[in-house]
Amino acid sequence: MKVKFGDYVLIEQKRYGVDNEMYRHKVIATLQSNIYVDVPVQSPATEIDHGKMVDVANCICCGVMGTAVRKYRIADITKEATDDKH
Repeated sequence: MKVKFGDYVLIEQKRYGVDNEMYRHKVIATLQSNIYVDVPVQSPATEIDHGKMVDVANCICCGVMGTAVRKYRIADITKEATDDKH
């Protein structure tokens, strides 16, 4: 999957006692890193050193904390469907 700056993605958040929930995030950068948050995201979201470089997206969670930027492995996220023709 290809994501870029400005894309919206869905990332699974762990909820205890009920079904997990998908939270909307905005991509602000893509890069390679060995440090990222595991999905489903637990509370508090913690970036962990996985030792191997992978494609990640720097994201902010929409409507929750617009100042916290966290890295998520691109393989773990879902690009939000849009009707954008770009």
